[in-house]
Amino acid sequence: MFRSTPTAFLAALCVAALSLAPDSAGAAKAPEPLRLAPGARVGVVNLLDPEVTHFHASHQIENSFLKTYTVRWQVSAMLFQAVREGLTQLGLTAVAVAPSDELRRARESCFLDASLAKGLPKTCAALFAQFAAAEQLSALIMLGPGRNNADHAGRTRHRELPEYLRGWCFVTGEDGPASPPVLLNLSELLLVGVSPRDAQLADREWGGNGVSWSGYQAPPDLKAFPEQQLEQLQPLFDAMLRRQVNAALARVQVAR
Repeated sequence: MFRSTPTAFLAALCVAALSLAPDSAGAAKAPEPLRLAPGARVGVVNLLDPEVTHFHASHQIENSFLKTYTVRWQVSAMLFQAVREGLTQLGLTAVAVAPSDELRRARESCFLDASLAKGLPKTCAALFAQFAAAEQLSALIMLGPGRNNADHAGRTRHRELPEYLRGWCFVTGEDGPASPPVLLNLSELLLVGVSPRDAQLADREWGGNGVSWSGYQAPPDLKAFPEQQLEQLQPLFDAMLRRQVNAALARVQVAR
């Protein structure tokens, strides 16, 4: 449970952001970029629910609480738009692909419970390869939830926050109702190269620390954020998602 003050939490975020290296979340970067042929089809798959989780931190455990809101954002469309722009510039073809039932069922084992810094679990690699072959894809870009723990966040995990936090979150505390919440992007973006029988993790981009909620005004009831106010978060999380996408696409090379 959250033990430090929100001021200390914000300071920790600033330090983490300044010291954040590309592999600071524990990811072992692939020694070689993912090489694709011109015009290759790259599947864009979203496994992140359209939800935002609010965690309120208090010195008194009984006063801390968590609430998850379903939002109207089209997360799949947000992801595809960000990926399509970058792939088009590279001369590749972005293909929006809905996850199969098998992929949805494997979200826990292949994202939330996986130590992706060590690569894809064998069962997940086989599943991804099978999925890509059925859709005639040369690679996959996949977005899914992660957790605030060492397997996902590595050195950037927030020990002052619960490990069970996942996905897109914002955190409030005891600095007063007017203090802007801090946003956290607890998600994994995977770049996966595929062959008919195998899949290899070419890159993983951990979302990590975000900015504070700009233009924030505390609602009358901190346990009931109105839908209209939550809409203010959409462009902020979209910007964080685009940073993940751009970092992953930097690992792609196109044969000339």
